[in-house]
Amino acid sequence: MRTLAFGLTAAIAGPALAEFPEKPVTLIAPFNAGGGTDLLLRGFQEPFAAALGGNAVVTNMAGGSGTVAASHLAGLKPDGYTLGYLSITVSTIQPQIKNVPYDKESWTPICSVAASPTLFYVRSDSEYNSLEDVKGAAEANPNALIFGSSGPGAITHLTMVAAMNGLGIMDNVKHLPHKGSGPAMKSMAGGIIQFFGDTEVMMSRYDLKPLAVFADQRLPSLPDVPTATEAGIKAPLNELYLWGGLFAPAGLDDAVTAKLAAACDEAVKSDAFQEFAGKTGTVINYRGPEDFDAFFRQQWDANKTLIEAAGL
Repeated sequence: MRTLAFGLTAAIAGPALAEFPEKPVTLIAPFNAGGGTDLLLRGFQEPFAAALGGNAVVTNMAGGSGTVAASHLAGLKPDGYTLGYLSITVSTIQPQIKNVPYDKESWTPICSVAASPTLFYVRSDSEYNSLEDVKGAAEANPNALIFGSSGPGAITHLTMVAAMNGLGIMDNVKHLPHKGSGPAMKSMAGGIIQFFGDTEVMMSRYDLKPLAVFADQRLPSLPDVPTATEAGIKAPLNELYLWGGLFAPAGLDDAVTAKLAAACDEAVKSDAFQEFAGKTGTVINYRGPEDFDAFFRQQWDANKTLIEAAGL
């Protein structure tokens, strides 16, 4: 009888998995529209849907520096129809500095997509042309200058904290958090904030001037922009990479995981996404489920050091 029941279950489950997806797959961007994560996910959306042989829709769920979306996702049924594009900060930093209903055991990692260094930005018409200029202005005018972020503990916040601490002017500047990079860019355009840190993808949409890149070497696309190290910022504050990938709630079926990961692999290799990456300076960094899971867990532990350095 038990054998018969198993046979019936397998017969039902087999076709169901083979037909996945039978409806659109929702991709959650945990910030408002217009930020770096949102722009990347929308560039990824169509090639991913094509590779999956179905439809994919992007939805924005901002709040809590990404934790609102991640908390929502962690509580969903693991059926493969809702995935979140979670970054280094949302998945490994926020749950270590906040009381949120998820941790490193809450996920089925599907694939990593990108790992891009962050940059220190000012407006394109800004009077500041180097981090030395920024340091001098902050020292001459204590508490007059403001840096923005997409939220406390987000990579945009960590970039600015690393920069200001590295330059020795953290006590001379103020922080204004926002609900996403898009709203922060409105504040930048309006002169409310003077400094911001995010990935190169922001330059594809906003009129910004980069003063330094938090990478081990200068970017080929921006050869005149010095590294943070060259600008005087020392380790461990001199390198920051915004990596991100697709996560499903823990417990996702292995067959569905494999199908989603294969579609992710095909999508990042597609001409459309390669073109998007080239135009925006996105550094593609694909990992399959096993490698991404191991990397994610390693990052969870390693980022404790970054949390301490940022004073979080």
